[in-house]
Amino acid sequence: MSHESPLEVVAHIIFLLAIILFVAKFAGEISQRYLKIPPVLGELIAGILISPYLLGGIHWFDSKPIFEIFDDGHSVLPVEPQLFFIAQMAAVILLFEVGLETDRKKFFQYIKPASAVALGGVFLPFLLGFFATISLGFASFDSINELIPALFVGAIMTATSVGISARVLTDMGKLSSPEGVTVLAAAVVDDVLGIVILAVVVGISADGNVTLSSIVTILLKALGFWLGLMFIGSLLASRISKIIMWFNVQGATIAIVLALALLAAAVAEIYFGLAMIIGAYTMGLALSDTDLMHHVEKPMKSINDFLVPIFFVVIGMQVDFSAFGSDPDVSLSSAIIFTAVLTFFAIFSKMFGSGFPALFVGFTKKGSYRIALGMLPRGEVALIIAGIGLSAGIIDQTIFGASIVMTVITTIIAPILLKSAFKSGDGIKK
Repeated sequence: MSHESPLEVVAHIIFLLAIILFVAKFAGEISQRYLKIPPVLGELIAGILISPYLLGGIHWFDSKPIFEIFDDGHSVLPVEPQLFFIAQMAAVILLFEVGLETDRKKFFQYIKPASAVALGGVFLPFLLGFFATISLGFASFDSINELIPALFVGAIMTATSVGISARVLTDMGKLSSPEGVTVLAAAVVDDVLGIVILAVVVGISADGNVTLSSIVTILLKALGFWLGLMFIGSLLASRISKIIMWFNVQGATIAIVLALALLAAAVAEIYFGLAMIIGAYTMGLALSDTDLMHHVEKPMKSINDFLVPIFFVVIGMQVDFSAFGSDPDVSLSSAIIFTAVLTFFAIFSKMFGSGFPALFVGFTKKGSYRIALGMLPRGEVALIIAGIGLSAGIIDQTIFGASIVMTVITTIIAPILLKSAFKSGDGIKK
């Protein structure tokens, strides 16, 4: 599009956005009305189908593809950067709304069990992913360089897509349930631990070693941001709310609230190494006990109805099944076995690693099962980590392809099982 005028570029982006919105809503309607599955699944599958790797990459009537792969030499995106930006902003706003809707007192009530759930849901997946990669011959203990792919697979396995689970829990009205709050709190802890693990692995791959002080620094920065924002929010939330409510200009309240969400997201990512969605969620949680939620609830819902489906379609568009089995040095049977083992371990490790600790912190078997399912989907988090590994040459196409298949399967089955798991039964021990 380099020869196009700025207005032509904008028109092209608007055209692509219109396609994504139409496809997202149509797929969501089919999923909910006829297939009786969460709309988010329809949006994800629609994204896979219209991606540049499938239907979106076809040269229809001798014209250029509708969706082209964007490669600037540093990263590869299945959509133009402008659409990717909209998708990421949608995720930020979604998690901010989730934070606003979360009962803060209940959140802190369940932060201890959530920490146990997160610890088990990080370390068991990491260990199983690590040893599966080595035992199947895709990494070895011979040298640091040959060990790094196993470490990276472990990092991919630790991921949890809070966006997927939050969307399903919201649609079911279970966001404020003990299990829902525990999943969200555990996802925050999971993200902090995941960032530390990823930073360590990338550090080792960059110069062959990583210092203890650098690990501690990463951990303290992540924890400092979250605890600091929560502390400041607890002290100043009501005052901030009153200041925002002082504005009488139409739309000022929702605009300022969203500005706070975007600010927290940017600061978390740029200065503290945390995911933007965690910054937005934390800001929402800090303001959750104020009157703001009642004033912004309707406009927030309208904004999310427009933006959030774009996010899930774009997640689907990142899936490239052609990466699977494309390495000429690896047989197709080896690739299939590795993928099957990785997927099984991905499911087992979250179900057992997150579900088992929940049994000892006040949840019934039914409640533990729900929590484990909430921690199961890898979603965009795993895709991003896998993309980093492939771009940096840390993992090969076979590992990347296996990670994609594992991510798709866990992301698709989790919402279906989560919906059925909440139909009956008490999740808390009496």
